[in-house]
Amino acid sequence: MKRAKQDRELTEEERNVVISVRHCARELDDILQGARRKAQSNAKLFAETGISVMFRGVDSYADMYEKLAVKSRDGLERLFSKFSDCEEIQDTQDAIEETEGNWRNFLINLDKEVARNEHESDEIKSVSKPKNFDNVECDYLFLPSLPLIDWHTNREVNLLDYFQKYMCLVVICQPAYWPDTAVRWRYSEVSKAQCDLSQFKVGYVVVTWGPANEVRSWSKQVNRITKWPVLWDKSGDFRAKVGFKSGLQRVWAAENLDFLGCQRSIHNRPINPPPSDLNWSEWKQIGGELVLAQPVLWNPQKTMKSINHVAITQTSTKHNYDDNDDENLHSESLRSLIQEALRDKEAIRSKQVKVCALHLSTRISDLMPSGQIYQAALTCYARTHNTTESEVMDKIRRDRRFSTPPESARLQYETTTGLYYDPETALYYDPLRGYFYDSSNQMYYYWSQSEGRYILANTLIQAELAAAHVAQAAAARAAADKAMAEREAAKKAAMCVAAQLAEIRAGKNDYAAYAYATCVLPQQEPYDSDYKEICMDGDQLCTAYQNTTTAANNIEASLKAWNASGTEILSSKPLVPYTDDSTENDHNSSTPPPPGL
Repeated sequence: MKRAKQDRELTEEERNVVISVRHCARELDDILQGARRKAQSNAKLFAETGISVMFRGVDSYADMYEKLAVKSRDGLERLFSKFSDCEEIQDTQDAIEETEGNWRNFLINLDKEVARNEHESDEIKSVSKPKNFDNVECDYLFLPSLPLIDWHTNREVNLLDYFQKYMCLVVICQPAYWPDTAVRWRYSEVSKAQCDLSQFKVGYVVVTWGPANEVRSWSKQVNRITKWPVLWDKSGDFRAKVGFKSGLQRVWAAENLDFLGCQRSIHNRPINPPPSDLNWSEWKQIGGELVLAQPVLWNPQKTMKSINHVAITQTSTKHNYDDNDDENLHSESLRSLIQEALRDKEAIRSKQVKVCALHLSTRISDLMPSGQIYQAALTCYARTHNTTESEVMDKIRRDRRFSTPPESARLQYETTTGLYYDPETALYYDPLRGYFYDSSNQMYYYWSQSEGRYILANTLIQAELAAAHVAQAAAARAAADKAMAEREAAKKAAMCVAAQLAEIRAGKNDYAAYAYATCVLPQQEPYDSDYKEICMDGDQLCTAYQNTTTAANNIEASLKAWNASGTEILSSKPLVPYTDDSTENDHNSSTPPPPGL
């Protein structure tokens, strides 16, 4: 059915989508046409060495995502849905999907042609899954029979060595001849839920394969970024046991190039191309992911409680539900759980490891959903502690606020307390000491970046407060003693200086003695112990005080006489200009002599 003709012009955003996507589709088609021409001349040679030219498609996808400012293929699909009423947008979507379909068909035909030219398929089967492993179910594994090599120590190990610290182990399997973008993506995804996964005691291990030189450089880079141990499957026994898929169409799929281009545009980091001198007809196996756990003894009856609760909740709204079917459903679920518990008990005796989740990728960018890893870890944790998953999740929800990382943007300063309040976690932050305080429970915490949660710090805080209180009390006592000593020393020094000054001036300057007697002596209380001590120590000092007091009394009497006669002098005699000529009559006037004369 033909689409209706477009009766409007494209908007700026629609035009950008059309130009960017069509440009990417044309570049992919050019790469595909060049690969077809090379494969027509010699398909086997192209599959071995020439197929690496198809990696240029990463640049085309990255350029498209950068221009559209979208972060995933789902974002591009949302743009297509947003402008679904535009015919040109629909044609653009059909163009890139058609190009990717041609790309996929070319790789599938190339695999078939290479196998037909070799006249044998045993080699391909031996890479993906040997005959003796065709019907193996990976519910349980005996890890000592699957040796691996630690690239860092170059010694032979197995995955059982990494179960000492963890209840559950996530094994990421990726080839070393392809960029490590998938491992980086998994690292960023599990970091988002690290607060819960750390409580579940989940560990991570990377298993890789490929030529020795490629494994060495690839492992070093992955370990530097993720800090996860990297193991080399040199013998291929691990890959054969798990049964990973293989094929050129899985390694060089357009979805893989799309994933790499999208990740490069998001993180703005270069993606190193695969080695050009590699024989791709041999190294064409992709990986997957596993969640392993050591089997434990657990009670199916307790686990069934949460399942029954969920089933009853879901069926309570159905009025015509048959009770017999309900009972059959519960009994069947309980029977399967009992069988699983018995199988776990048997695996404990045989020292096997349980595969809680297994994902065999159809292409390199096909990874296990993050929720599946979380669910497997939750189940392992609940069964290890012989409890239900619902009880574990209830506890996590209660403690959720203690696993929320602090952010400075959320902090609100309170003038009453002088602390910063975080409304998300209801904790107060003390910037001086760097601790968080829960006022409701009167508990102190500090944030642990490695564990992704708040750690109780009451004991540490109490020790710090006690030490600070002791130091403060000691400092206060020392300051008080020092101040007291300084006051006593200053008081004694002042008394001695005052006494000496009075003794010196008593016989030479009556005015100074008067000033001292009227200003200093009245301030010295007779009951002052220091004053009494000084008077009792020396008779000479007491005599000086008596002399100054007598001189002061004489001066005070002369000043009173002067004040009484001052009015008569001013009224009877006119004022005359002041003169410096001194006469003897001046000394015989009624003016009292200056002090000391």
